[in-house]
Amino acid sequence: MRKAAVAISLTAIFLAIGLLFWYQEGQYLLPTPIPTDYAAVLPGEAISLDSTIVSSPALLHFFNPDCPCSRFNLKHFQALTEKYQSITFYAVVTDEEKASTARGMLGSGIMVIVDSDEKLAKKCGVYSTPQAAILTKDQTLFFRGNYNRARYCTDKTSNFVQMALDSLVANSAPPVFNPLATNSYGCTLPGNEKLYGTP
Repeated sequence: MRKAAVAISLTAIFLAIGLLFWYQEGQYLLPTPIPTDYAAVLPGEAISLDSTIVSSPALLHFFNPDCPCSRFNLKHFQALTEKYQSITFYAVVTDEEKASTARGMLGSGIMVIVDSDEKLAKKCGVYSTPQAAILTKDQTLFFRGNYNRARYCTDKTSNFVQMALDSLVANSAPPVFNPLATNSYGCTLPGNEKLYGTP
């Protein structure tokens, strides 16, 4: 009887550890499920935006303060904002509550856009966070994808957004990246889970 209780207890502990690992780490190792109504937006496509809200060239940082992946790349994102002074950086969130939290996390120098109907996300082909959409001065999509393949953006060989920004600043063509750069990883945009499930 005692052995059975110990076995059940150990099984429950291992299951709890496994679930915790999946919730905190494992699910984000897989690509974010693609929405059923997703329409891909490719580099070179025009993104018509309200110029009073977004001035180009720009980096739109699709951000969710509740997403662990969004929090992991904060330091890297802030370093990019300091390095590329000729680019305007924006954080894009889905509601006012997240906007308030984002302002506190990202600092006062970053303009926050509330995209409650996700029109901006759809125009840029974004369905997860964190994602970057880089726009040229004539509002065409230059790059849309991940910041880095490492959670904390520590892999210098996969600094996808930084490489894209370097090309944009140098007036060069966007780099050709592998799917690790462009297949979305991270958290689904809030509110979309009912369309295609959670990652």
